[in-house]
Order: sequence, then C-alpha cells, then structure tokens
Amino acid sequence: RLNFVGEPVPSEAGGAMAPPNLVPPNMPASMGELMAVFNGPNAYTTGFWEDVQAFSAAIDWKNERWLWALGAYEALIWLIVIKNRRRWERVSFVFFLNCVVLYFAERLNSLGAQHWKAFSTQDYFDPQGAFVGVVLGIPLLFCQLLIVFFLLREAAVMVVKVKRLELRTNFAKNKKEEKKEN
Repeated sequence: RLNFVGEPVPSEAGGAMAPPNLVPPNMPASMGELMAVFNGPNAYTTGFWEDVQAFSAAIDWKNERWLWALGAYEALIWLIVIKNRRRWERVSFVFFLNCVVLYFAERLNSLGAQHWKAFSTQDYFDPQGAFVGVVLGIPLLFCQLLIVFFLLREAAVMVVKVKRLELRTNFAKNKKEEKKEN
C-alpha cells in the first residue's frame, strides 16, 4: 500500500505504524523556505514586490478607460456592501451577483482575448486568465469574504435577539404561574 506521495505505508500487523509523510515532495518544509520561494528570483524579476511593480507598469492606466470603469464597478460594489451591511437581503443579492461574475470570469477572459482591439490598446487577456484574476477576481473575492463576515455578524446578532426574547417570554410565563399559585 502507498500513501498519496507514493511512499510505502507499513502494515498494521507489522508493529507500530509510523505517521505517513503528508508533505508532498518539493514542498518547502519551513516558513522561511516558503518565504524564500515567494520572494525569490524568477525569470523576470527578483521578488514579489518587483512583480507587483512590473505588473502595474505594464498597464497603460491613462488610455485604458475600461479598466477605470471596472475599478469604478468594483468600488461601487464595495460601497453598496459597506452601506447595506445590516440589510442581509441586499448584501445577499450582491453576493449572488459577485458569484455570477466570478463564475463567468473565464468566459469574460476568452471574450476579452477575442475582442481586445475593440476596447483596449493592448492584449491583457492571457490563456491562464492571470490578468482577469488580478483585476477582477481578487477584489471581488475579498468583497465576498467581507460579505460573509457581515452575514455571520448579522446571524450572531439575530441569535442574541431571539435568545433574549425567549428569556423574556419564559420570565413572564414563570411570573404568571407564580401569581396563579399565590
């Protein structure tokens, strides 16, 4: 029998079982090694922050109005969520809307790759969808996380309200029963 990384797993009859190696091969073993991989050199730059700067510099921010429109859409979504954080119905609708947009992000990327000349000065739409993932996916996913936080908070507040109402009802009921007995 082999574990998921292809190493033999000792049988139970052969004595004490050693814990299986759950770290996949070529995986950094420590946080320091992980940070070295994250911040280490690659084919184009020497670290993460240089990658961010290179990504930002590669975009023609002055002439790409569609990127400004996309940013305005995302800012509007964030404002709607923050403004309506205590109205679960509205926030749930925005959550559903974000889910639809994120679901069709791959299709939007392929449509952008086919028709980029109609609205852009250069082709940002790679087959892996990295650009769309960064400018559309990441902001909307963080918005989804915020929505989940707000919905959980509202659910907790609702549980407290219901429990208080239940305690008041039980207190009034017990008080009535005491008056009847006296």
